[in-house]
Amino acid sequence: MSIVLLTYVVAGSFFVPMGPGITKVNPVSLYTDSVYTFQITCYHSHFSSEKAGKIQLWFKNRSNYYAPLSSKIINNEKAEAQFAVSSLQQNNFTPSSIDVVINDELDGTFALRDAITLVKAPAVDSLSTTLLTATEPEVKNNHHHLVCFPYREILYETIRNTFFHVPMWFAMTMLLFASLLASILYLMKGEMKHDTLANQAVVVGMLFGVCGYLTGLIWSKYTWYIGVSWNDVIRKLLLEDIKMAAALVAMFFYFGYLILRSSLADKFSRAKISAVYNVFAFVIFILCVFVLPRLTDSMHPGNGGNPAFSKYDLDSTLRLFFYPAVIGWILLGFWILSVLIRIQFIQQKRES
Repeated sequence: MSIVLLTYVVAGSFFVPMGPGITKVNPVSLYTDSVYTFQITCYHSHFSSEKAGKIQLWFKNRSNYYAPLSSKIINNEKAEAQFAVSSLQQNNFTPSSIDVVINDELDGTFALRDAITLVKAPAVDSLSTTLLTATEPEVKNNHHHLVCFPYREILYETIRNTFFHVPMWFAMTMLLFASLLASILYLMKGEMKHDTLANQAVVVGMLFGVCGYLTGLIWSKYTWYIGVSWNDVIRKLLLEDIKMAAALVAMFFYFGYLILRSSLADKFSRAKISAVYNVFAFVIFILCVFVLPRLTDSMHPGNGGNPAFSKYDLDSTLRLFFYPAVIGWILLGFWILSVLIRIQFIQQKRES
């Protein structure tokens, strides 16, 4: 089951294309009382397709939509639009950032937030002509008709890492929870098989933890810290991102669990002491990974004022691969755990 699910997930993560989005608008500043021609570059859009129908474009400030003075489609992924703001209207633009919004029947509606900054004039020109009138967009379709992953700012193509980085943390959590249950059962019944299960679950859990941490490290390098050296990336993550730092602390506690076991010679003392340690280690893990990061702001989704799936919600295509990925990685983790446990039981039989 794990092989089937992960094969499906890996194939989808490589072959499903990205959805439409706006990558760049040039120029990025707009002075009042001047007409500007904006070059709009998109990604995986289909302006020239017959299925796209009518291409509509707006400049948006707050909840107000403004039609351009003129617009022109150059090719599938490029368009031009002329736009101007009168100094008589500049106070209506608060804040001064302007979004660019595009709609067609194939790609649906997509936008680039804060694409343009309005530079307001120090004095209003009373002779200037009011060029803008707010309009109400009329669209037939707001959602694209494509099988594709959503185009998210900052993430872009790296959104595919969602099927690897996040599920690995899910798998680690489930394995550590299984280890906790096994330790509690050992303290209650004193059977060595439960100690073996607890130990090997931590080993596999740390395997997934290291993989999840490394994929997160690489992800942050190419999203948050583009152009920053690896030394600075690690320093920034440990000092500025509470979730990465706290997760590393939690993993060190479990590495300490493995070191503790290797330092005790008597198997009964080792099993009892490590079981008690494991209970406290899991409590610390929950505090570090799920509680502390939510008490402060961070770039990492799910912390403080930075939401996880509420703002950048999973769309239908992401769900088709994300949930199978979670199940697949968890099943893989428990399959590895079962193999390690059987190896330990065989070694114990040989020793006895």
